[in-house]
Amino acid sequence: MAGTTTVEGTIPEVYVLWHPGCQIGQTLASRVYEWLRPGHGLGPDVYFRCLPCPDPQGGPLPLAIPDDEDGQPSSRRHLATTQVLILLIDCHMVADAAWQYWLEKLAASRKSSRVFLPVALDTTAYNVQSAISRINFLRPSGLPVPVGFTSTDIDKVARRLCKQLTESLCWLFLEGPQGRAPEAADVSASVASERERVAKISIFLSHAKRDGHKPARRIRDYIYSQTQLAAFFDENDIPFGTGFVEQILSGLGAAAIVIVMSAAYSTRPWCRRELSQYRRPIPIKSNSRLTEYWRLNPLVVVDALDTGAATPGIPEIGNSTHIRWSDDQKDLEEHVVTVVLRDALLRSFNTALGRLIPAKRNRIVINWLPDPTTLLWIQSIREAQTNLEVCYPGKGLAALELETLDAYFPRVYFTNFERVLV
Repeated sequence: MAGTTTVEGTIPEVYVLWHPGCQIGQTLASRVYEWLRPGHGLGPDVYFRCLPCPDPQGGPLPLAIPDDEDGQPSSRRHLATTQVLILLIDCHMVADAAWQYWLEKLAASRKSSRVFLPVALDTTAYNVQSAISRINFLRPSGLPVPVGFTSTDIDKVARRLCKQLTESLCWLFLEGPQGRAPEAADVSASVASERERVAKISIFLSHAKRDGHKPARRIRDYIYSQTQLAAFFDENDIPFGTGFVEQILSGLGAAAIVIVMSAAYSTRPWCRRELSQYRRPIPIKSNSRLTEYWRLNPLVVVDALDTGAATPGIPEIGNSTHIRWSDDQKDLEEHVVTVVLRDALLRSFNTALGRLIPAKRNRIVINWLPDPTTLLWIQSIREAQTNLEVCYPGKGLAALELETLDAYFPRVYFTNFERVLV
């Protein structure tokens, strides 16, 4: 269609399947939903499949999943390019002949853009009778849950499940070695076993050496010892004899940045320069001259302030994700990195979805929730003389936030993706 951008990247819809007899199925499914859709309607559509179809003719199986053959509408009004099926498999699903039949039918589907991510909730899961059994299962630690399990037991399993799920979805959401997201036909059903094909995602660790070195080092060590990611950590990644400024700025090309917010951070000129440089929106090439498309890579703030410590605020942080740091808490670096990955996935998803916004004069499309500091970098917004529309992801900001933006940008009105993509 003339006047619109080309669809690039992956727009998934996610289905979580579990047997009605699985005691932890609904809890894990809800945690996956909350993880992939963290607020403001951000993230891909997530659907549950467990309860039998209400139609008596439908048999004991759950509601059908839209397929290429049945002509049923897909989520987001036919915008989804890939279906991700997360199968929470336990002894109940394996022993149920009807569910076994349904899984075989799903696996035999000719839908090329369907990806399976099976999760082994117990050792019987590997006995599932279909092509799914040949896929590398996700195996969160803490399973199987003990008899009389507590919320702590479930929290541990859910946290590790979301971690493994996030790592697997990197192949779907993020750009690959050729600098593009995979086409639907390229997506293999054994995504979980092909992580080595994912280009290394680089995370920039910005910190003040005076008091932010310890959290940054722990996160850096975790990245190199436990993941396939790359970290830019200046004391190790700037070769002797090279330009300090050039190397720092090249490191800011990373897919995400983590800043360790210690008491000294805001007083360090280089830290502020790193943050300011990174928080500048990047224009997206488009075949339209009517609409501007912009992206902003994610920022995660690790709050490493000591109790009672005071430090000046930093406006560039905007509405970024914050995580409270504690030297005494184990595996906190794992959580930080997983959140960074999740936010990078959501930004990539929002970029792909934003490219589907029709081109229109005086329209700007962004892939992040708007805040004054980042918007001021965009000249068209900063110098708007006529009514200008800014389209942002999600289902909409709160009225107070929109009132604040209106005070900063009186000639700009803000529209969320859900209202535009109807």
